[in-house]
Amino acid sequence: MFETNNLQQKMYDVAFYEYYVPEEERLESALKRNKENLVTELKLWDGYLEKMGKGSYLAGKNFTMADVVCFPVIAYFPRLHCPKDRCPRLMEYYEMLKDRPSIKASWPLEWLDNPVGPDTLKKL
Repeated sequence: MFETNNLQQKMYDVAFYEYYVPEEERLESALKRNKENLVTELKLWDGYLEKMGKGSYLAGKNFTMADVVCFPVIAYFPRLHCPKDRCPRLMEYYEMLKDRPSIKASWPLEWLDNPVGPDTLKKL
């Protein structure tokens, strides 16, 4: 769960930078640093999944609470147009889980109504 919080915060720091930081306080260097931090975090997560092996969940061969906690954060990456080459293992994991009945049943209604989100991670 703590690792998920790290991933989520680093993603928010990039994806919602313009929303949270008033225009007069924005710094290109801060956004660049935030992007670098997120890219590093994505590499870490790709490494976790690489160690688990293809077709594995976060904590092994079974779907666990780790997946329940992490998937909602991970689902933001394709929605916000994160380049797949930045986190290929994470996107494989996303594709493996997105059609599970429990995930489909709990998908945010606004995401069902508008499946394409903003492209705030497109230039990551």
